[in-house]
Amino acid sequence: STLFLILILLGDVFILYRESNERYVRSYQNSIRDPLTRLYNRSYFYDTLTQRLSKASASQPLSVIVCDLDRFKRINDTYGHLQGDKVLQFVANLLMDSVRPQDIAARIGGEEFVLMLANTPSDAARQVAERIRLNLSSFDKASSEGQLPEPITISMGVFTTTSPNITAEECVESADKAMYEAKETGRNRVVVFQ
Repeated sequence: STLFLILILLGDVFILYRESNERYVRSYQNSIRDPLTRLYNRSYFYDTLTQRLSKASASQPLSVIVCDLDRFKRINDTYGHLQGDKVLQFVANLLMDSVRPQDIAARIGGEEFVLMLANTPSDAARQVAERIRLNLSSFDKASSEGQLPEPITISMGVFTTTSPNITAEECVESADKAMYEAKETGRNRVVVFQ
């Protein structure tokens, strides 16, 4: 009977440990994820980019793509913020489905997203961005099952580095400049930082 009690106590300890571990994992995931889109959040993105930059080299280029939805304010103003949230979630899912497991997709602002593509040269990053842009612009209200109230477009800026001597902020700033050039030259396009 003593052995039986010990087995019961060990079982209880194991259950408590497992529940505690599950709570910890949930809590950790909530701390690194955007609550609306479930993409990674800004701080996790910058921390990870900083770590990965230390390994950047000619044989391991690192690309950053800054993405901004075109005329998103009009979506919120016309259809309301709940519909705007659905648009953000739709775009987030599209971005997650467009990158590899070793890449990072994050929401860093209202309708601004960023991708970090590991071991990806500039031309390949531009191709990824162009594929995402074309894919998003192909959806309308019907094909998105009502998540998009109308067709949505996206402007994207690409920056690639092969140097570990650049900061995460400089990478994002360069990709952001390219994205603003995309906005200023007509929207719904991809620009590579020069």
